[in-house]
Amino acid sequence: MTLAFLALVGDYAAVSAGLFLAFWVRFASGWFAAPLGVPSFELYRPALLLAALGWTAIYVSYGLYDPARGLRRQDEILLVLKGTVFAAIFLMAAGFLYREVSFSRLYFVLAMSLGFGSVITMRMAQRRLRRMFRRRGFGVQRILLVGSGALGLAVRERIDRNPDFGYELAGVVTEDGGATEGGHPAFGSWAELPALVVKHDIDRIFIALPEAPEEAVARIVRSCQHLPVQFEVVPDLFGRMNERMRLTEMDGIPLLGVKGFPLESWNRFMKRTFDILVAAVLLAVFAPIGLAIAVLIRLDSRGPILYRQIRLGRDGRIFRIHKFRSMQEGAEASTGPVWSSAGDSRTTRIGSILRRTSLDELPQLWNVLKGDMSLVGPRPERPHFVRQFGERIPRYFDRHRVKSGMTGWAQVNGLRGNTSVEERTRYDVFYVENWSLFFDVKILLLTLRHVVKHAAESK
Repeated sequence: MTLAFLALVGDYAAVSAGLFLAFWVRFASGWFAAPLGVPSFELYRPALLLAALGWTAIYVSYGLYDPARGLRRQDEILLVLKGTVFAAIFLMAAGFLYREVSFSRLYFVLAMSLGFGSVITMRMAQRRLRRMFRRRGFGVQRILLVGSGALGLAVRERIDRNPDFGYELAGVVTEDGGATEGGHPAFGSWAELPALVVKHDIDRIFIALPEAPEEAVARIVRSCQHLPVQFEVVPDLFGRMNERMRLTEMDGIPLLGVKGFPLESWNRFMKRTFDILVAAVLLAVFAPIGLAIAVLIRLDSRGPILYRQIRLGRDGRIFRIHKFRSMQEGAEASTGPVWSSAGDSRTTRIGSILRRTSLDELPQLWNVLKGDMSLVGPRPERPHFVRQFGERIPRYFDRHRVKSGMTGWAQVNGLRGNTSVEERTRYDVFYVENWSLFFDVKILLLTLRHVVKHAAESK
């Protein structure tokens, strides 16, 4: 609660600073002409403080002051961006109705930009501060995990790779106290939970038992209900993540319905417009790098600069994907279609660098502009593999309801190259059925982080 209050106060201070700085930049810096004169700051000040209050209230409505645990950096940035966009609309409407002060349009642009930047800067500083405290043991919550299957393993992996959440996994509890699925010794059995909570000062219990009957979960909760411990039931992401469910209510009665397919009509137009604008900018930015890569490929090995391959896209449409060639010419002449693997001997010297940094994918921006692909979507496969996977993997063809992408939800979750096709399909179908423009932006930011990380590691 203290951290949430500090975050609220910090955001209000950051928004106020952004609004005041925007006033200085617009009217007092001398960088912009003020044909109507410089308005009185004393007149602006109460309006700006009220605006900062309304702006922060919008952040509250977006859940930005719920406990920060479980919220990754990119998710936090996107939530702040959503709140800022809504705040901009709200404040422009309020400015139109509030006749005491006339706000210039340039001021609004500066205020939104500087306010957003101030809040992000404040939140990143708070993140660093939380991390520093948690490394010293302050604000860390001790967790017991009930469940040792695939879902439990997924929870453990996320706790391990996200220390910012402030969770410390004390151990895993199995029904009989036997070994976990990974072969590690269990912390104890379900019957020992109350004693384990007291002995090891546990703050939360995560229950990851997707196949357990409701009575078993209720029994676990009842056994510890007299203790000051919080329960979190982890839903079956692997079994249910593809169900297009939505929760509504009718006079207090919860109703679970089925979502419609999100990428229709207007949404499809928005996604295509976003693809064209971003792909055109990226092509212009990376043109010099692309030219340098083309020269290096030509000098490194015989064969064409670009590699073209037949892929299957939306609704089973065939198109030719473009990549910078990273393998020897005729690499599949003797083997036929096969997946490449790490350390593939067919990869050229420059090709290994291109693949590590994903620069071999740059020509696909042209596929995006042509309309064959999207920036974000399920990765396209060759017809040979599509036939194989479609016969044995449930809902595999659902991933073809949208355009293939240069990057996707599966890829940013570590499912790249020669990984489980079943897992990739689950993530791809989840993306198809839960698409939003902000989801695309989130995936692009995660992809950028992945590329930068791998480029740094390859040095």
